[in-house]
Amino acid sequence: MTVIRKLHCDNPDCPHERLKIMSDWVRNELPDSASGFTVSDIDFVFSNYKTRKIMILEVKTHNSACKNWQRNMWKNMNRWLKKGVDGGWTYLGFHLLVFQGIDFSLPIYYDYKQIDEAQLKKILSMED
Repeated sequence: MTVIRKLHCDNPDCPHERLKIMSDWVRNELPDSASGFTVSDIDFVFSNYKTRKIMILEVKTHNSACKNWQRNMWKNMNRWLKKGVDGGWTYLGFHLLVFQGIDFSLPIYYDYKQIDEAQLKKILSMED
């Protein structure tokens, strides 16, 4: 039986990770980044089965930037998914949402463009 050591994420990007057993197991048991192995969770996948649209969203808080390795991973995934979506579905891409703080009280950025909550609601509702 594997013993899982409890790790604490001191990075403000991942306070939600502190209690996740699977995240701790991944950090403890799988190869580290020195081996070339990288891991990133995906915050949201939005899908509408009636309109056959799907998109992926990563959320950062406290105006945090993406690490280069993570951005490169997402660019590759985005390119691969665009090529492979079929069955009448429309892939709307892999997007980044950055909160200056932790909520809508400060400016927010969607793919590096400042938007407001109403605009975000429309985008994430996948309206045309």
